[in-house]
Amino acid sequence: MESTEDRMQYVNDLIESFREKEEKEEAERVNSQAESEGQKEGQQNGENEETKGEQDQANNEGIPHGLSTPVNVTPAEKPKKKKKKKKSKTAGLPEAGSELADDYQEKYDEDVLENPYDPERPLAQRVEYAIWKYRRNHKFSEARKAVFDNYLRFGGITTGPNAFMGRATGGDQDADGEADWDAAKMGTDVVPQAEDDEDLEVNFTEVAQVYLGNTFVAESRFIGLQDFIDAPILVDAFLRYLQIRQVCPEYADDIARAREIVALAKVELPMCKRATTAMPGEFNRACCILFEGGLKGAWVIEASWAQATAKTQKLIDAFKESTTGDMDEKTLAMVDSVVGDHTQRKVVDERDYVFVKIVDIASNDNGDDKNKEEEEKKEEENSLVKVTLVEYDDPEKKYEILLEKSITKDLRKDFVMKATMFQLDTGHWYLDRATQLMPSFYMVDDCLDEETFFRD
Repeated sequence: MESTEDRMQYVNDLIESFREKEEKEEAERVNSQAESEGQKEGQQNGENEETKGEQDQANNEGIPHGLSTPVNVTPAEKPKKKKKKKKSKTAGLPEAGSELADDYQEKYDEDVLENPYDPERPLAQRVEYAIWKYRRNHKFSEARKAVFDNYLRFGGITTGPNAFMGRATGGDQDADGEADWDAAKMGTDVVPQAEDDEDLEVNFTEVAQVYLGNTFVAESRFIGLQDFIDAPILVDAFLRYLQIRQVCPEYADDIARAREIVALAKVELPMCKRATTAMPGEFNRACCILFEGGLKGAWVIEASWAQATAKTQKLIDAFKESTTGDMDEKTLAMVDSVVGDHTQRKVVDERDYVFVKIVDIASNDNGDDKNKEEEEKKEEENSLVKVTLVEYDDPEKKYEILLEKSITKDLRKDFVMKATMFQLDTGHWYLDRATQLMPSFYMVDDCLDEETFFRD
């Protein structure tokens, strides 16, 4: 039996053939009219104007003369056929993650199934259908598609031949960068099936919390600030789509709680990325160079091994200084103001990649007038703030480090991270490296990759 898509394609092809036939007939009509006008003009002026006759002879060299009926043998220039502009298949579609009105009408609102979100249908089938509709009615950039796919996979949704529709999802692109629905038929989103919805474990809140508060950062797959901005926006937009379409009315409260977590992620995930990029900061970087740490270790060069002359070593030192930061008198004075004479200090303890939680960020606001000069504002940004950390699994183990205020603006209590720190003989700890900074709603993934939206 011929499908709806096949019938639509046939009609489109028929209309296109009619358009081409009309354009061809119009072009022939224009050419015929041009030739008639040329013949009439030749009869009136061809033999009476000597100059024009010579010009015609030059133009028509090699054409036989003496014809009984003068004709304009110069072929009329055919009008150029306008190239039909290809209409974008995603024209009029909103960007994925866009905030849409509750009564938003989808461009492709036809349904393959009658009442696809009927609560009597299996939950897995309803969600799979909703994903297909969401993809079809939104434009995805390559970066956003990667984030959205990653979120769905974490939730237990796999990509492969569609289990119940055999339809396109719209995630693919053709050679021109346009969405190719036909190509997309080969790969769609599939929700694990079960004999009964009661056999599925469904927890939208926990999936959102573990994915955005842990897995998204820990996987280190997405490293750009824009990814940290987009991820919660995409998750929230999809959850809201489920709400608006009433895909899972039996899980309305769960989805609402998940969106509360995602709202927090919209604020905290970009903060995590900015803070990670800025750490360890100027003070801690200076300590790493003066005492122990990754920066110092990276620049330990044996002169005998490198066979460096004094001039070469001077160049190495200059490059080291320009790369790791100025170790000028001001920087040294900043370190000395905290630990005393740095030449007398030594490292007595080390913690390597310990998992810690921020439990306090001291405030150093002094109520200064907002109209201070730029230099004073810069100094305020570089002022040091005490940050108290405890080990995540053993809160009795506490560490106090100093970070620039410009960094602590992007930190919050209960943020967690992996940190490498050193302790000086004065008792001061300084930060060498900080990785995988995660938001305050961080949640341990007890099931690792087995945690899903739907699990048998």
